Amino acid sequence: MGVIPGIYIIKVKIINVKLRRFIITSSLALLFILTLVFANGSNWLWIDKNSKTLGGLAMPWSYTVNISLFYIHKHKANEKEILLPNATIKDNSKSVVVLVIGESARSENFSLYGYKKNTNPLLSKTTNLFHFKATSCATYTTAGVKCILEHTDTDKLYEILPNYLYRNNVEVIWRTTNWGEPPVHIKNYQSRDDLTPNCKGEGCNYDEILLSGLKEQIVASTKNKILIVLHTSTSHGPTYSKKYPPQFESFKPVCNSVELGNCSQTELINAYDNTIVYTDYILSELIKNLKQLQDYNSAMIFVSDHGESLGENNLYMHGLPISIAPKEQYDIPFIVWVSDGSKQLKPYKTLTQNYVFHSVLNF
Repeated sequence: MGVIPGIYIIKVKIINVKLRRFIITSSLALLFILTLVFANGSNWLWIDKNSKTLGGLAMPWSYTVNISLFYIHKHKANEKEILLPNATIKDNSKSVVVLVIGESARSENFSLYGYKKNTNPLLSKTTNLFHFKATSCATYTTAGVKCILEHTDTDKLYEILPNYLYRNNVEVIWRTTNWGEPPVHIKNYQSRDDLTPNCKGEGCNYDEILLSGLKEQIVASTKNKILIVLHTSTSHGPTYSKKYPPQFESFKPVCNSVELGNCSQTELINAYDNTIVYTDYILSELIKNLKQLQDYNSAMIFVSDHGESLGENNLYMHGLPISIAPKEQYDIPFIVWVSDGSKQLKPYKTLTQNYVFHSVLNF
């Protein structure tokens, strides 16, 4: 298997072509490959989902590249956070902020932002609710969540918001049905598996589980300052129609296939819009719970990790480099609710995800 090809390589006559012909031939080959790639855009989701497996099968890529990636990831896992200056809490008033990190929610499909379909029937009637134009730092979860939690957009590993507040004697609770956050160093980190035993009802199979017993957990805290982070997965594809209970299927027909290219765009958008309707319900229920905490100044911030493509220009889901990504993948909702008289909000035009860190500290 090695000797015979080796002999052939030694014996073969090398034909040198002129540079101009080489450039023309290479350019035509590249153009042909790019045409094939875009013609099969509906398969990108499958390639993205199975990229690690495919990378492991490609030789010698698997050994030459993945060995270096292994040691890079190992180094990052042992990397220490850069600590921020200590915080001084100046008052003892009871304050609670709930930061809801949305998943793949794009502002274009929120009726709060002018969408023609009523995807926010509850939030649109909620007082003290504000929404801002905003953009994400990236188009994939790990980078988007990191940006939401850090004080500035940087490649360095600075102390993130929950770790910083926990270190400075704030009660911090993290509840998640998702993944992809930077290392979280707090006591109360609760995954879906942790929340399931104490949750009852159909909503426990969906992101409503993040609200189960939350109000009681806040009341039971012995500290006056509380940060709660709810990391949702509601609008993550490709199975949008599986992300909400049946009663929230407001728009029909819906796409039920994992091969999004096999669905009509109407079916795909209907399924996605239903996840926004369900998000609207979850946020509305959360605000109801916060309103019942009369002893607390309270606030809710909802911001998505990134946006989502739904077949526009034959693109699906997310993950394109931010420099070439369409606006659907980085225009995100940034929604804020505050309890009566607790805070005045500044009239910003456009926000970034880094506004979260400083807004929570201010509150």
